[in-house]
Amino acid sequence: MTFVRILCTLLFLLAVNIHTTLATGPQPAEELRLLGTRSWIRADWKPVDGKVRLYWSAGAKRPKLPNATVAEGASRFYIRNVQPETVYNIWLEYSDRKGRRKFIKGNATTGKAWVHDSADVKELSANPSSRAVPAGMEVFWQDEFSDSLLNLNKWTTNYFSQLNYLDTDSRNEMKTGTLPQPAYVLNGSTIDLYVSDSLPVRLFSKKGNQKISSIQTYDWQTNENLLDNSRGGYFEVKVKRSSTGNPKGLNTAFWFDSPGPDIRYYLEEGTAVEGIKGIRPKGQVFEIDVFEYINAQFVLHGHVDKNGKFLRNLNTHIAEGYIHRDQWVTHGILWTPASIKHYINGDLIREYTDKNKIYSPNHFMNVFLGTYGSDGNVNMEVDYIRYYQWPLANGNELPGTGFEEGEGLGPWEGSGRIEAGAGIGNSKGMVLQPGEKIMQYVYLSNNTRYQLACHVKGESTVKAVVSDVAVVNGALTAIATLEGKGTAVFSKNSGVFTTGIEPEGHKKTVCFLFENTGTTPITLDDVTVTR
Repeated sequence: MTFVRILCTLLFLLAVNIHTTLATGPQPAEELRLLGTRSWIRADWKPVDGKVRLYWSAGAKRPKLPNATVAEGASRFYIRNVQPETVYNIWLEYSDRKGRRKFIKGNATTGKAWVHDSADVKELSANPSSRAVPAGMEVFWQDEFSDSLLNLNKWTTNYFSQLNYLDTDSRNEMKTGTLPQPAYVLNGSTIDLYVSDSLPVRLFSKKGNQKISSIQTYDWQTNENLLDNSRGGYFEVKVKRSSTGNPKGLNTAFWFDSPGPDIRYYLEEGTAVEGIKGIRPKGQVFEIDVFEYINAQFVLHGHVDKNGKFLRNLNTHIAEGYIHRDQWVTHGILWTPASIKHYINGDLIREYTDKNKIYSPNHFMNVFLGTYGSDGNVNMEVDYIRYYQWPLANGNELPGTGFEEGEGLGPWEGSGRIEAGAGIGNSKGMVLQPGEKIMQYVYLSNNTRYQLACHVKGESTVKAVVSDVAVVNGALTAIATLEGKGTAVFSKNSGVFTTGIEPEGHKKTVCFLFENTGTTPITLDDVTVTR
């Protein structure tokens, strides 16, 4: 009897094992998820038992033989050395449970522009940004460095800046595409930008003492801007920095620099060097160092003499009480049309908000992540970089105009109050008591005609003033004034204005001010600025 029971138990366990084997393997790959960049295509699929074979072609016909065979259990493959701006067809071959060959087909375009990656977006909840992110802002651009290859739709490895332009040798290397290349390692979750005794292979400049391993968002040689950040916004990086030995020129930096293709943004108005006329107003930054050196010094650079020699910064500070070496630290900068704010680990360190002394640039800036030094090892490991902006929709270029974005007035400032249920259709609305004002500084296209529209409710009068804002000194010049009286229900008021003139490619800073000039409360909602 005992033998029979044992035999039955063994047969039962064998049956369970067979059922489990049939249930768990080999599973269908289901779908082929593809991401194309100018230099590679990433293919993802659900893991299957057995080998996977991949075929790809810039034509419609599948090659007779596979281009690559992927090891069992793998679920990702990079197709390298692709041609940019080309449509590739990709086929994934695997065997189903009955041993039959199965194919999944997809296509990817190797475009040159960055696109949102769903895998990156998921990191926002798995690895949240700091509390410094302004309420209501949304991620506009990011890199979580979760790939095994650098995304050249987001970065160039051709390090070059305004100050390098005045070095004839470096300038020639930039123009001929022979700049030294950075050393870095991507491990699937971070990028480690480093310098060592062997890499990069040489000093960046014969006149300097640094090797440089850096990536940036603007390519001087091709005059290609990979990231339009001309509207400003909030940038945050999470980094860990270290060094060994006693490196010369030791530096690690997250910074912004004026773009090329020459030094017109570096030189001040009224000066010229090598036939290049400066266009930067005196007192405006040409470079912002969110952190540099191991002590994470924050620097606003701007004073340059008539011969192009850098003199000194506009302002600087060092945050005390933070350990930066061998520690993960988040660094943030909020850049608006009229202010610059600096954060570490979500803490506001210092803000430059004097509206009569505006440092902010009114054009896009080149973003750098870089490691510098020689005769030793220097490392900067970057977990992520994220760029947030106020969301815009339906052609409206004025953010925060439905007053739904989050807690507080931002991006508005003033004495008004946002109330739930006070707006159109019981949405949120901006309530202004008699004498109260709200205002917002915004980057708009220069020399452009716009329409301002606003819905108003209440038996009172409201005044709207649209003003051009002078760079640096912040002087206001009214370009439109709208006055009207509200009614018992929301009514639309509108008017037109044309922004002032700035150099080509520059934004015009504009101030919008709304004031309740009556004796009873008034409510604003759905403010729009459209071309």
